Amino acid sequence: MAAQNTEPVGTRLPRNPLPAEVIERLFSRISEVSTLPTAAQQIVALTGDPSTGADDLLDAVRSDPALAMRVMRTVNSSVYGLSNAVGDLKQAITLIGFEEVRNLALTTYVSPLFSASSNYGPYSRAGLWSHMVGTAVVARQIAEITRKAPPQEAYLAGLLHDTGYILLDQYLHGPFCRVIDELDESAPTWQIELRLLGFDHAALGGYVATKWHFPACHAAAIRCHHLPETCDGDGHVMACIVAAADFFCHLKDLTSLGAHKPSPPAQEIFATLGLTRSDMNALLDQLDALLSAAQDVATIQIR
Repeated sequence: MAAQNTEPVGTRLPRNPLPAEVIERLFSRISEVSTLPTAAQQIVALTGDPSTGADDLLDAVRSDPALAMRVMRTVNSSVYGLSNAVGDLKQAITLIGFEEVRNLALTTYVSPLFSASSNYGPYSRAGLWSHMVGTAVVARQIAEITRKAPPQEAYLAGLLHDTGYILLDQYLHGPFCRVIDELDESAPTWQIELRLLGFDHAALGGYVATKWHFPACHAAAIRCHHLPETCDGDGHVMACIVAAADFFCHLKDLTSLGAHKPSPPAQEIFATLGLTRSDMNALLDQLDALLSAAQDVATIQIR
């Protein structure tokens, strides 16, 4: 997701929301200038193909030394607790699994977008990245508890759910700042975006994820994480997981834009996931530890 061109696409949007055809052109332009590197596109495609073998993925990972190093560091970390260090890249890929390689690849290309300082009011890029990583970790935990989705898939959906915000910050910075100026306790942020822009960060992020050929389930979860009921199929469950994880992060003041106003998601979301009161209490008990670990990960990844 590393942007090749950070020139603003249009920093002076009109005060009135844009018509649909203008929004479509704007989204298309942003997806063109914020290209996903070839190596990342290749890995996303390979991991989505059931016929892919370890040798296929090995060639793609080898083409990017930074990613290869991250794979090796991950497999030899305390997370895997191996008694002997792994020195072979193919073995490392086999041990950590294709989905984890994909997640590491996307993290390798996403995290540099947040390393440059961009602060405005309560918002900072570092804070947004911390929120996204926190949501990813909590989404993975919810998937493990409910068994409604593969945990690594839930992690990726959580990690990318607010991609639209970093795109707004980079390519529509003026209108993005106007949204932050309007933040208050009376309405969710996405509703303020709709009022001022005619679209919200979730719609932009979902559109670009589709253009980058992300799995349909993840693109749908990004697009619908504020309104999971508008999403059908596999994306519905994933959007519910991300919505719940997003809420739990906001409860702990780990927010996307620095605005502290958590509003509980619809009960239908918890019902869809089969999250009982006991499950939620257990999750709340684990939340501080989960988010502490997530912040360690976010700090390492953004360096």
